[in-house]
Amino acid sequence: MKTGKSMLILSLLLTCFCCNKKANSLGQCVEKPSDGRICTAIYQPVSGCNNKTYGNSCEAEARGITKYSEGECKKVLNP
Repeated sequence: MKTGKSMLILSLLLTCFCCNKKANSLGQCVEKPSDGRICTAIYQPVSGCNNKTYGNSCEAEARGITKYSEGECKKVLNP
């Protein structure tokens, strides 16, 4: 009986973890306040999925941006 309860709890925890991971990988691109991480001052710009240029990948990740490409974002001209 004790093993059954343990397995049930473990299954629920794994399900919650997997669902949470899936929700974050659905293309959501939300910048949040810096997590306090210290990044180098080396300028290797990356373009975040939110079309914002960050000084380097560490700065982007510190803001919660996990999807980015190398280089500055292309400027979009409004007609």
